[in-house]
Amino acid sequence: MRIVPGTGGDDTSRRALLGPDAFKHVIAPLVGRRVGYVQPVGHVGYALIELAMTQLFAECGIRWLPLDLDDPAEVDVIVFGGGGSMGRRSAENHAIRTRAMGLRLPIVILPQSFTDREDRPFAKVFVREQASLALRTDGILAPDLALGLAWPAAGPAVQDLGILMRRDHERRGRLLQLSRDPAALCNTPAETLALASRYRRIITDRLHFAIAGLHAGREVTLLPNNYHKNRSMHETWLAGLGCHFAESVEAALLQHAAAARRGRRAAA
Repeated sequence: MRIVPGTGGDDTSRRALLGPDAFKHVIAPLVGRRVGYVQPVGHVGYALIELAMTQLFAECGIRWLPLDLDDPAEVDVIVFGGGGSMGRRSAENHAIRTRAMGLRLPIVILPQSFTDREDRPFAKVFVREQASLALRTDGILAPDLALGLAWPAAGPAVQDLGILMRRDHERRGRLLQLSRDPAALCNTPAETLALASRYRRIITDRLHFAIAGLHAGREVTLLPNNYHKNRSMHETWLAGLGCHFAESVEAALLQHAAAARRGRRAAA
């Protein structure tokens, strides 16, 4: 995949976790059209998705610009960025989509998760994991765009284990006082990928920090959040990319210990 200037890529880039062919059906409705991009409100994980989108659009020759809903440019189709904001749980993003619909142009929803039903008449709705298809029956399954991100190869890890957990409303279970939240530590995709690269092993319930760890070639265990997103993303895509899954930090640590014992026995 060609790297967009300024994104941090160069000729030494890692191969993306998923190549451009995995996203051909997402790009197809946009080919030859003037595209206005509407950015969802969210944390740094959304910036990873947006960076991957800019690379994919450049690779496929998509003409696009950020769309100001208060003073919209002349475009043929609107794309609403990927993430996990479909439904009414993210009220601010629901309201942004309402404003976009007021322009009376076709709207393509880039790969998203649904927290509840949103049966509004969008032109195309791409859904990034199997469980959300039950909440949007005309949805089209497509990978999270961050899985197509191209990025330079990571250097060696400097710490063995990183346990980085969300501290917001989407966490499941008790708050781990000593854990840090990647979304609070990182403001940019580069910072997120650099943080993930520090560790040889990662345990996290932040989906896009797990994806950043996979991009860095690290051993990653994803934990559940408080709705279906993480579990379904793991079952739909991430397990096939080498990501592990555990129900809790304690269970993940037990998995790591068991794998270490197996490795020692195999080496004996």
